[in-house]
Amino acid sequence: MAAPHTTPSLPNSQLLLKRTPPRMPATVVLLQMCHNFQEVRQVHAQFIVSGLLSRPSNAGRLLDSYVSMSQIYYALMVFDRMPSPDEFAYNAMIRGLMGYSPYDSLLLYNKLLFGGLTPDTYTYTFVLKACSRLEAIKEGKQLHCQVIKAGVAPDSHVHTSLINMYAKSGNLDSAEGVLAECSQENVLAINSMISGYMNQGHVEKARAMFEKMGVRDAATWSGMITGYTKNGMHAEALALFQEMTMFLGSVVSANESALVSSLSAAASLGALDQGRWIHEYICRVGAKIGVTLGTALVDMYAKCGSIDCSYELFRKMQERDVVTWGVMMSGFAMHGEARKCFQLFDEMVTGGTRPNEVIFVAVLSACSHTGYVELGHRYFNQMVHDFGIRPSVEHYGCMVDLLGRASRLAEAEELIRSMPEDPTPIIWGALLSACRIHKDLRRGRWAFRNLMQLEPFHGDRYKLAGQMFSNAGEKEEADNITRFIKENELETTRGSSFIEIDGVVHEFVVGNIDHHRAKEIYRMWEGIN
Repeated sequence: MAAPHTTPSLPNSQLLLKRTPPRMPATVVLLQMCHNFQEVRQVHAQFIVSGLLSRPSNAGRLLDSYVSMSQIYYALMVFDRMPSPDEFAYNAMIRGLMGYSPYDSLLLYNKLLFGGLTPDTYTYTFVLKACSRLEAIKEGKQLHCQVIKAGVAPDSHVHTSLINMYAKSGNLDSAEGVLAECSQENVLAINSMISGYMNQGHVEKARAMFEKMGVRDAATWSGMITGYTKNGMHAEALALFQEMTMFLGSVVSANESALVSSLSAAASLGALDQGRWIHEYICRVGAKIGVTLGTALVDMYAKCGSIDCSYELFRKMQERDVVTWGVMMSGFAMHGEARKCFQLFDEMVTGGTRPNEVIFVAVLSACSHTGYVELGHRYFNQMVHDFGIRPSVEHYGCMVDLLGRASRLAEAEELIRSMPEDPTPIIWGALLSACRIHKDLRRGRWAFRNLMQLEPFHGDRYKLAGQMFSNAGEKEEADNITRFIKENELETTRGSSFIEIDGVVHEFVVGNIDHHRAKEIYRMWEGIN
């Protein structure tokens, strides 16, 4: 096996030889002390030179180290050259493939069985996670049968993985059946069931189970907070986060998932004060601000209107990934600072970070909001030809919106007709919106006809078409659409706004006067007028 010809810069081997028991070679001890990919490669070279790689246990340890460093290619090289991998090697490789190619994890599990090896609880856990990611309910049930035949105890991690697998596939009855086999004190299993309920939109069931729990750990609170955020219940997520920190701060500390979800909830509500409070909490408890949490903070400040704070945090981050760059670019695009968005794009590419699809959505959106048509074309072509990214519906939607805002509707029509796939409602909606602005009835009718076929009862599409006809002076057609919306009781999105006062977010919706201080608000309004 080829290995890099590098001079190891590891701890003193002679010193380790004196301290290491005879049964544990010093090189193996060095492997356990590795902290990065380069150090593992150096030990790999020593394994080859010393002949230690021929021992299955050493090869398995090396393989596991590569998996821990997310170096799956190198892990596969080691695994494929092992004459007879043992259960440990199979488990490490199945775990490694799980995040990159879950299907290959299942194939490798079958190879383990055909090789006459016996899976253990680790094997079942990893393979069930692969089934969960693939939503492979059939294979998951087969594995469940094997778990029962193997006599695995109900309170193991395997049953937690079974609950996750069934819940992810939407089979909550089976998940509840597995939970019923576990003891009432099994917090891990209950946490999995709560997350399963949340992921399937059963918020009340999750809350009821949460309230009945005698013992809750950080994952319990995190599952609830994340679940509320995923279900769009942002105020509830923030309230529960505050409850956790205020009443259980000395017992339970928020984990990264809870912090990220709470910041996301604050961003969705535009609740800057609450977002700042979460940031202060993070600093107070000394939570490590890594890439994920740092990105969430940058996103929160940008969406809450504090773009300067967002950019300051972005600059202070020691490590950034492509998501971080995308969040910052989207923030500048949202705030109308397109030039800074473009500068960040150039800086990112120059620094060696390869842009992905989301990055180009942010850049094209910035072009659209500022009317830079030619620049938008340039970025679109750069995405396709320089980076080999196939345009998605979102990219085409940005381009149609860009051309539409610039009153270049003929080019927008030509682009739609040249799309390799059938246009989606996103595309037709962008064109219809542009036709409403520029009173282009011919193309507007074309877009509206296609929208009626794809979304025959989408109230907002009819509302937009009605506005187009009204703007163009076609009162009869506008009235017909209004009548159709009322007769079919179609729901339309009403305008809303949020305002935060003393850390409390107040929402105001068009046509709704149910706010508890509505009389005071209208009295004040009348006084101003």
